[in-house]
Amino acid sequence: MEENREILVSIIIPVYQAKDTLDRCVLSCLNQKFVKEGEIEVILVDDGSTDGSSEICDRLAKEDEHGRVQVVHTENHGVSHARNVGLEHAGGRFVVFVDSDDEVKAGYLETLMKYADEGTSLVDETRSFTGNTKLSGFQYIENSVLDHNTHVWGKLFERKSIEEGQVRFKEGLAIGEDLLFLLDFAISQGKRHTIKCIEDGNYIYTENAAGAMKQEFKESYLGEILSWREAEEKLLPYKNEMSRDAFVDLSVNQILTAFLVIGKVAVLGQDKRDNDLARLAVDEAKGQIEHALKTQGVFAALPLGHKIKVALLRLSPELYLKLYGKHKGKG
Repeated sequence: MEENREILVSIIIPVYQAKDTLDRCVLSCLNQKFVKEGEIEVILVDDGSTDGSSEICDRLAKEDEHGRVQVVHTENHGVSHARNVGLEHAGGRFVVFVDSDDEVKAGYLETLMKYADEGTSLVDETRSFTGNTKLSGFQYIENSVLDHNTHVWGKLFERKSIEEGQVRFKEGLAIGEDLLFLLDFAISQGKRHTIKCIEDGNYIYTENAAGAMKQEFKESYLGEILSWREAEEKLLPYKNEMSRDAFVDLSVNQILTAFLVIGKVAVLGQDKRDNDLARLAVDEAKGQIEHALKTQGVFAALPLGHKIKVALLRLSPELYLKLYGKHKGKG
């Protein structure tokens, strides 16, 4: 590795129980075209893994002859804590987040860096919104984040902007932490046109059957509701900076995610439910749906199937759970 070369990109990878995918993930990050060895660093934050991932992290650091891989071992505190630790150790001009069960194509960093000029704080590889001009922070929220772009992967962040905005992941959340990070980052950019959205597919996302929303219902799923509730609290002070449609989209997202939580309760089956927790989840979700429906125009903006769901849930939450469970073959 050349001495005194500026680190351009810090790649932060939170690691927890990832022994089957970690090698592939890290090697894909190191195998980047047109990026010199000293211009990237890969920061593996081992979040208290017990499946051998910790040892794999250390081996990968030892095997990289260019010294690009550094490892931080922590106790198990969750993905938000791991990413925050990664940010504290990052030295690159830019930061990207990669999940340990995903990988990136060889042109990933090259493509993102191509758009990262001096006035750019974020390059987003997304299909939710693309255009030739840069977006302001508020435009990015309205046109991209609220249009199902709620993940931090597939993005190149300017580290200086993260630090100046004091943006960090909310710890204690297992679901919805990416959404809140993106909102905080975009709000910190405000009216400045610093965000570029591009249409590329160099990040390879893996649908993980063990992911946060793929498992049976548990208390952490309430984060799906809490994060969208907090999203509204973050955006309300800036209501005049965005259109009314933005808050309709926000309310639609609150309803859709609330039904995700209710659906998880329904498919669990009565014999496996913690009745107190299930009741709490349904009450919280139903409360969020009723709150979101107060937004003018939101009911009309819902898909037809969710309009029917709203009517049935209002009629009888118990009947909704029973019918949805039977529909999914769990009743």
